[in-house]
Amino acid sequence: DERAALLRAAAAALERSPDPLVVVHTEGTLPTLPAYKRAAQARRDWRSMSVMANAYVMDRQPRYLDEYARYLAAWLDVYRISGNPIDETGLSEWLLAYRSAGRALPPPLAERMRQFACDLAVRYTESQPTSRQTSTNNWQSHRVKLAVMGAYVCSNPELIAAAEAAFASQIENNLLPSGESIDFAERDAIHYVVYSAEPLLEAALFAHRQGRALFATTGSQGQSLSRTLDWLAPYARGEKTHEEFVHSRVPFDAQRAAAGVAGFSGPFSSQKAQLIFWLAAQIDRKWIELSGKLGTPSITQRAAWIVRTGTISANF
Repeated sequence: DERAALLRAAAAALERSPDPLVVVHTEGTLPTLPAYKRAAQARRDWRSMSVMANAYVMDRQPRYLDEYARYLAAWLDVYRISGNPIDETGLSEWLLAYRSAGRALPPPLAERMRQFACDLAVRYTESQPTSRQTSTNNWQSHRVKLAVMGAYVCSNPELIAAAEAAFASQIENNLLPSGESIDFAERDAIHYVVYSAEPLLEAALFAHRQGRALFATTGSQGQSLSRTLDWLAPYARGEKTHEEFVHSRVPFDAQRAAAGVAGFSGPFSSQKAQLIFWLAAQIDRKWIELSGKLGTPSITQRAAWIVRTGTISANF
């Protein structure tokens, strides 16, 4: 029972205490290192905030709201936006939690979180030098996600316009007319096509809930999320296979493979596409069947997208 599973996860979060850090840094770091493990441990709080916020929306028990507020206040007191979107992509959990239960927070805390979202959107709508590869690869996709979600939570029309423009530029510059993202040529890995397109799907789904049709954005040569999903689908179904990272031009990929980090050698696993096709299925029914074949992400991963007052709904 998914309701029970979400409440169990919320109850487990109640047993812990917030563990905030000024900066949470994992990008470019091997998971075996103590600094990575410390950051990953602290970052568990981000999912816990989302779980408790949505448990409160579903169950209306004040203890879930109180603990969500306690975690949020603890992190707002300590955390400082770093501007590294790989490290900060999980801040989407803060924004999703606030969208679910922000109205129930004490007004001063709710306003602090709204201002944090504004600051996040400002930071991530700042332009990057066009000469940098990160201005168009997966790095920028994660920047765009945080910009879009932050701007909508901030409710600032100028920021929303800037974030939506950044989203359109990334569709134009990151996705190819043939469907794959530019990351595929650099990394020789389906993993990075997913890693670049998935945050764009999250941004599109967040916008979908605001009545905005970012999913339909099309580039000048027909680039679109739909076309990228079409390209990816045969790999997700197992009809095509690909040996990952064999010709990657990024040395860190070889370091992760040598360290035995899962997914950085061997064939692409279709399970890596589970979330992206579930996200897509929430907007485009075309992908419901494939999403079902790949399996449903955990309720703690989906809750912030699907919880309604008192219920869990499979779709929007």
